[in-house]
Amino acid sequence: MTGQNGGISLSEVLASRRSLHLPPAPSFEILDRTIERVIERFGAHAQIAERDPERLISEMLARIRAWDWQKVPMRHVNAVGRLVFAAPWRDRPDCDPIRTFLLDEVAVSTRSGFLNPLVQTYITTFSTQSAACRRLGQALARARERLGAQWRALLTEVPEFFDTDRAPQALARKMMQMEDIWRGLRKLGLRHFNELGLMDAAHLAYLEQIGPKLTDRAEIERLLAWLRPAGQPPRATGAAEAIAALLRPWAGKAVPEDLRALICERLIEIYGDPRPVPNATWLAVGEDNLALFRRWLTKAELTFFIGVVNATQNSDMWPPRRDFWELLYRQGRIAEAWVAFPKPARDYARRNLQLWGQGNDRRFGEQIAGGSRTNTSLLIMRIGDKIVVDGCHSYKTHIFDAKDPQAPKLYQRKYDCEDIRLRSRVSRAHNPIPNWSDWVLRHI
Repeated sequence: MTGQNGGISLSEVLASRRSLHLPPAPSFEILDRTIERVIERFGAHAQIAERDPERLISEMLARIRAWDWQKVPMRHVNAVGRLVFAAPWRDRPDCDPIRTFLLDEVAVSTRSGFLNPLVQTYITTFSTQSAACRRLGQALARARERLGAQWRALLTEVPEFFDTDRAPQALARKMMQMEDIWRGLRKLGLRHFNELGLMDAAHLAYLEQIGPKLTDRAEIERLLAWLRPAGQPPRATGAAEAIAALLRPWAGKAVPEDLRALICERLIEIYGDPRPVPNATWLAVGEDNLALFRRWLTKAELTFFIGVVNATQNSDMWPPRRDFWELLYRQGRIAEAWVAFPKPARDYARRNLQLWGQGNDRRFGEQIAGGSRTNTSLLIMRIGDKIVVDGCHSYKTHIFDAKDPQAPKLYQRKYDCEDIRLRSRVSRAHNPIPNWSDWVLRHI
């Protein structure tokens, strides 16, 4: 059928059945990134750093008594809220009128600018021992239907979130289910992990729950990733407890070499080398755990020394001694080891740390003697109650009682191989190797 004016009829148009070409679906990546930046900037809670907290509290108490709310900005109310629920003010009875006022407002308010900051206050001032925190959690639980959309996923996944008795364990159980804890918590709306408060309590509860599983490589890697997510600073609060949890399963037991290497390399990458001077995190780990970790580094130290000496020294005196020390390590005889390199070997080691899976935080000593000993590298070991010092080229092996005040100490920054030689009373040259190795075994 043709149209009245000789054109194409409607039936012909419909019969043509032209395919419908839809435009490609828009990418929301830019929008998602923009939303993320807005949340990071404006969703972050302000820190308690008021210059004059007592003045803020006094002004708020005066307004409550006079019931005068003229020209009171919301930021002032939020700042006072952060104070009176945080230590030490949360334990002060004179701040009770402010807390009661705020909690009464939570019961009726629909203002996200008031309620959301109080959720952040609950998170950052969380304490299972605080009656003020308990009251705040209970008030927010009753107001959950009026809280902002940013908390909906969290409260659905962790309904115990505002229960101060159960929140840390409930959040830890959710963390146990996450392949990537950092990303998983962010998806729930939690973003400020590296501080005291609820996230610190949840971290400690997570360590308690994951502890029995920390002989499994996947669980070890998941914990290490949580301690330092990609592109993020290392976790500070609860770091010592995390290190102790990683070491605890192996107290008095042999750790598999692959797990030992993984834990040593990653912990040094995250928290630095505890040798020669442990930082605050390592000091908080405790002497027993620190000693265990240093023993674990023995294999890495031997491998490191052997690699550097092989690459920088051209001497046939070293390989037989290398084989002997490796045998003693495999037998469990070498408890601790430390190396000291002269400048040429030290420069090579610095340039090639990645060959041993080490980052720039890898530490080692400096051998400073000059003259004919300019190229002498030292291996300092604790074997039983002895300190044993060996060196490349023709440097003799020196053995000291560990309690001898003349004995070199492990983990020093600088060593003089000539000074060690002059202080030594028990030493032996390496040739012939069989007699030398027998001599070492007799004296250790």
